[in-house]
Amino acid sequence: MDKQQQILEKAVELFGEKGYENTSIQEIADEIGIAKGSIYSYFQSKEDLLISIYEHYQQLVFERAFVVSLNRSIPVKQRLMKQFEVQFEGIAEYKFFMKMQMRGDGPKHSEKLKQFEYRMRGRFFTWLDANIIELFGPDITPYKWDLFWMVQSIYTSYMKLFVSDHITIQAKDLATHLVTQLQHLGESYLHGESKPLLKDEEMASFAVKMDKQGAFVSFEKREQAWKNIYETIQLCNTIQENRRQELIDCVDRISIEVNKQQPEQIILKGLFSILKSEPFLMEPVEQLEAILFTE
Repeated sequence: MDKQQQILEKAVELFGEKGYENTSIQEIADEIGIAKGSIYSYFQSKEDLLISIYEHYQQLVFERAFVVSLNRSIPVKQRLMKQFEVQFEGIAEYKFFMKMQMRGDGPKHSEKLKQFEYRMRGRFFTWLDANIIELFGPDITPYKWDLFWMVQSIYTSYMKLFVSDHITIQAKDLATHLVTQLQHLGESYLHGESKPLLKDEEMASFAVKMDKQGAFVSFEKREQAWKNIYETIQLCNTIQENRRQELIDCVDRISIEVNKQQPEQIILKGLFSILKSEPFLMEPVEQLEAILFTE
């Protein structure tokens, strides 16, 4: 584990135990066994460290869904269910972080935190927009803001229950339930049973485009690397279909393992070796490997 990752994980642990306000940079440094100044070489302030934590774990959750979205062999509805499912699995794995975020840990009235929330809302809505259009077709466009708002509300409400210690909900069941409700809502609009309440001009301030670069994480670079490897496999015409599926399954397995809280390096090494055994994959695989293990 590199130094920056050590700092992130120890900060999450201490913020979770003591709260953001009651944890100092000195305490984080002492716990890791490094000088206080070493942390400032990565993060200019405690606030920057917190935002980096939020971005890092949000990216791990979003990236799981993004990789699933690349597998076009899965039917649209089932692919959307799977995207929600892997998000909820990520939320369950990083429950400590999600609780910290939902508590609103951080400096009060922080402009940087507002910008972070703005970027994350943009990522969620942009992702949902593409999936809603694919699920229902372009006729759903006039109703998309109402669907965004209702799905976000359902998602957020259930997420609070999902990370609680008192209620047990399976990620797959929750994903199926959410997409089923989305489908009912969308079909009711398309059948003329309801009219849209929210219009583009009224929702202009919420129309945030997908963020390409976070404050600390390059979303676009990572996601382009995943896209390149999927497209290379899918477009190759010199391999058998069963081998193509094996390679896609291998990439899927890497995306799951690398986004775990504690990835098994020996498993990742073996999976990357399988991909590198195909000469046509060498370049995109090495690009992906470099991005995943140097950021």
